[in-house]
Amino acid sequence: MATGIDPFPLGLPYAMGDAIYAALRTAPALQDARVLDNPVRRADIQEGERIVFFEDVGDQPRGGDKDGNRTYSFNVCAINRSEQARRGSHADYRAAKRAVRAALSSLPKVPISSVLREGAVTYRLENIDVGGSLVLGTFSVDYRDPTPASERFTQSPTP
Repeated sequence: MATGIDPFPLGLPYAMGDAIYAALRTAPALQDARVLDNPVRRADIQEGERIVFFEDVGDQPRGGDKDGNRTYSFNVCAINRSEQARRGSHADYRAAKRAVRAALSSLPKVPISSVLREGAVTYRLENIDVGGSLVLGTFSVDYRDPTPASERFTQSPTP
């Protein structure tokens, strides 16, 4: 039984991802880049001199999920195929990081319980030649699921 209006009907991870994608699309430093949301085909990242993409990675419970504490993870990637490819991919990645921080801090009523964490950063995608330079970072943020406990599904232990 619903106890009120759900501020995030598609889930908080979707809302965060949507805000990140919108921020990447409108970031002044990325205005000439091709910005993609969760590209699904290799061909999606093969065309264009400058590409920046956002990609959902996962959403997992923290501490058994009994309190709705979760961690959302995502990737941000910058590909550059210009004469200054390495410099360009790093510049676009830094601009993307600034946009991500701004996007998460601008979401209203988001129960984020930790700062944005940048995890591993890599410079290659396995079995994919991007024809230039690539910087891909994995990020995570802890949050509390705003769904009332009575409406949440419990997580089964992983075998």
